[in-house]
Amino acid sequence: QRLDINRLTDIHQMDVQSALDQMRSLISGRPHVVYKTAYYRKQTKNHWARDDPAFVYLQAAFLVFVSLAYSVAFRASLTDGIAFLFHSLVWNWLVAGAIVATIARELANRHLTTTQSNTHVQQTVEW
Repeated sequence: QRLDINRLTDIHQMDVQSALDQMRSLISGRPHVVYKTAYYRKQTKNHWARDDPAFVYLQAAFLVFVSLAYSVAFRASLTDGIAFLFHSLVWNWLVAGAIVATIARELANRHLTTTQSNTHVQQTVEW
């Protein structure tokens, strides 16, 4: 699929309310609701992933807010606060998330997907 930069950066193209509802469902202990919407998306569009990056942007924004609040609460200096924010956002969230997602994708594609007849669409887990 083609990467459309305008869609990645246009806030009007993002479904922020749906992303917030998914976050609320995950936090409140109802992941089956998020699974059900992902399952319906898979049935209608034949992919599991969301069309817009709203969930990722909101998650990053919340992480920035919490990192700054943590730095203020513990009276960290400006450079320590920026270093903590950078470490939290880049290393803990982005790099560790990419590593876990890659390993989980490989394991799922090797051991959890089934091979059906040639008439079915090939099922693979997306990264």
